[in-house]
Amino acid sequence: MDTGQSAAKSFAYILGVYLGDGCVRANDMAYTQSTIDKDFAEAVVRALADISDCPARVTYQEKPKKDQNCSPAWTVYCSDRTLGRRLVADTEKKQKIPEYVFGWGREVQRQFVIGLMDSEGFVAANHQHRGYEWQATNRSFYMGYKSCDPWVPELIRLMEGIGLKLGKVGQEQPRKPGYKTPTRFHVKMQSWIDSGCRFNIARKQDRVDQWGSIGPYERRAWHPRGGPQRLCSIDGCGVKHAAAGLCMQHYDKKRRLSSETNTPDAPRVA
Repeated sequence: MDTGQSAAKSFAYILGVYLGDGCVRANDMAYTQSTIDKDFAEAVVRALADISDCPARVTYQEKPKKDQNCSPAWTVYCSDRTLGRRLVADTEKKQKIPEYVFGWGREVQRQFVIGLMDSEGFVAANHQHRGYEWQATNRSFYMGYKSCDPWVPELIRLMEGIGLKLGKVGQEQPRKPGYKTPTRFHVKMQSWIDSGCRFNIARKQDRVDQWGSIGPYERRAWHPRGGPQRLCSIDGCGVKHAAAGLCMQHYDKKRRLSSETNTPDAPRVA
């Protein structure tokens, strides 16, 4: 077990993961967590090794839930009761972010945020813009966070404090009547890169790397000056887009056909 700066970062990471996907069992106060990402489970095990003398183990299940179509899962287990009790007490059973987190240095706070983003954050593909010839734009992927937890406003304050820039914060409709109302916001990916944050989950970080691989931020505009433009969606056309996914010629043709189709038949003469 480490007791220096590395341990502080590892505890911050585990605290963030616990507030997201982690769990402390009530019967024995052991820390557990299930994930579909093997690299996520391995990152948690490494962090636990820094802060606990109890070795963590990982088990694999091909089908975690019988008779259900679900992904394979890796489960982390650590029997350190002292750690489990501290996680539960400091967060009041996951109801708050401990006050001491806001007094940590920026590097340690960053690990806390990464733990939460590994757990609850997302980097999704924006399929709306597939009609563009140049896909590596700032609209190809987007990053965000979604949670029903009451401490989301405190998380937002913490994320902004380490240099992350966030989009509009809004609330979504609950999945079912009686469910909690989730809060959702986007994270500007350029600020994620500039702040030095990195996911431990490769499938998320790979999308961030792809987004950031084309150079300076100003080159990622939807219609960059002098860069590739959206083209007509008709195969083999290659003419600049005008409207409705088509060039002007194909768009006018589509309108004429639509007008002819919608013209009422002439009245019959008896």
